[in-house]
Amino acid sequence: ELTDWVRRHFKAQGKEIDLRLCEELIFLCGDLMQNLQQEISKISSYARGDRITREDIEAVATPELSAVVFRIAEAIGEKNYDKAAKVLGELYQMQKSPYEIMGAFGKQMRQLYSARLALAGGKGAAWVAQLWGMRYPADRLMVSARRFSLPWCRRAVTRCAQTDLAMKSTGQDPKELLTTLLLELANAT
Repeated sequence: ELTDWVRRHFKAQGKEIDLRLCEELIFLCGDLMQNLQQEISKISSYARGDRITREDIEAVATPELSAVVFRIAEAIGEKNYDKAAKVLGELYQMQKSPYEIMGAFGKQMRQLYSARLALAGGKGAAWVAQLWGMRYPADRLMVSARRFSLPWCRRAVTRCAQTDLAMKSTGQDPKELLTTLLLELANAT
């Protein structure tokens, strides 16, 4: 229903968007209609052609924190620490606090762990989507979960909780703790 709504709003702006890009836009910007309406207007104004492209979306859409953090997890799964560090740097440039990033990253790791448990138990994306109340990223989460072992996911969740506690209780630099966590997780894959 939401993808149809998004496509209708693009059409009202004289633009077309394919279903796959529509789902990616919802993943990237969230599923709140008010926010999506603003993003649709920005993207439609920016796009030169009649069809919306991935480049149009990437050029002007403002991603939600969860979508950006998902890119960090994907980079770790690809064993690409440089990419994960670059995305983390982008979050800092967006003025996101290390605490906010840690909260989103911890949730991402818990979702990844549940997806890995689902794979191990023969359950699919629909089960994970229902568990977390997701609409679109469940399929992408399942694909990402295949890159990690169950013990790695368990360790990642534990280390996220420990890092979160350390950020809030030790007085250590939260950015340093978060960067160290990402490096540790990237090296452990």
